[in-house]
Amino acid sequence: MRLLTLTHLFPFPPDTGGKIVASQTIVCLARHATLDVCTFLAPWTRAVDVDALRLVADGVVVVPLPRRSPYLWPLAAGRGRPYLIWRDESARMRARVAELYRRGPDLLFADSLHVAGYVSVLRGPKILQEHNVESYLVDRHVRVHRSRIVRMAGAVEAANLARYERDTCNSFDAVIALSDEDRDRLRALGVRSRIEVIPPSVEAVEPVPDDGRRRIVHIGTGHWPPIAEGLRWYLREIHPLVRAALPGVETCLAGPPPSFLALGARDGGVTVAGYVDDLEPIYRSTAVFIVPLLVGGGVRLKIMHALARGLAVVSTSPGCDGLRLEHGRHLLVADEPRAFADAVTAVVRDAALRRRLGEEGRAAVLDRYGVERRCAALAALVREVAGRRITER
Repeated sequence: MRLLTLTHLFPFPPDTGGKIVASQTIVCLARHATLDVCTFLAPWTRAVDVDALRLVADGVVVVPLPRRSPYLWPLAAGRGRPYLIWRDESARMRARVAELYRRGPDLLFADSLHVAGYVSVLRGPKILQEHNVESYLVDRHVRVHRSRIVRMAGAVEAANLARYERDTCNSFDAVIALSDEDRDRLRALGVRSRIEVIPPSVEAVEPVPDDGRRRIVHIGTGHWPPIAEGLRWYLREIHPLVRAALPGVETCLAGPPPSFLALGARDGGVTVAGYVDDLEPIYRSTAVFIVPLLVGGGVRLKIMHALARGLAVVSTSPGCDGLRLEHGRHLLVADEPRAFADAVTAVVRDAALRRRLGEEGRAAVLDRYGVERRCAALAALVREVAGRRITER
């Protein structure tokens, strides 16, 4: 069986949530089919990362990422187009996909809404994997924005994106959602196509030994608006409370740019590590892993990775959306600044609490989100959707 697979951003190294899901998917699909992969290549992608994908896929086609300026948003809005999709549209990508399509793939697989438009217009069995319900995320994010202008413009973007997302999903034979919650959001949006819930997976790794770890750690890029807004909320409203209770404890932010350091400068105790190639030393120093998201959707893979290492997690409700984890058993959940700060303080001070949460959380994610379970579900869906084309041959 031959699959033509499109991903939005080059999936290696798997250092962001979207790239982790995309790389997991490609590796799983390659077990059962010959893959042609077409993907956008950002300027910062390294040649060694391209070689890593070529070890998995039979054919790899890369197209430079165009990325139009957000100041051109009115051009997209005036045409009723969502900027989130229009910003990366590429005639060159469309041409390369057409070339690969002429090879006669048995199935077309679009990994994320951002590349679905290149596949939706083609004939043949096709599957779309939704990393998030994108229109839901945009709507929730702009609703809480401080700027009235951003809220007004965001409402237009969310409406355009909702129409695009609904119509695009309905052009596919099947849509993969990463959680039950996202499946329900797609149904509420008006998606009539078949929706299969196939959560992302996490590898079994050795638990991190607890030898008096004292660091508060957040991992995640500050370039994605919901993460950036959540970090600002933490640094402005929660960090001063934690700092007062735990004056000698450091908060480490791995991923955001140095500009976030200024937000924690007043109270001190904040280290911004920026991009980190190897996260394992940071995991090994972690007493509590924080996820202060104010807008949820999809599945937060960083929680899964932290729990797989036996680390205690404190999250907001949106931060652990879709994971079916219990507050007080697998992690601590708090949505108000004082409650979040108290939870962080309790975990840092109480080694027994850290161990209990880490052990229960690790057992839950390894049981529910194993690699083999995800690969088997993907393979079954691909075989079923592609069956018609293969039978016709």
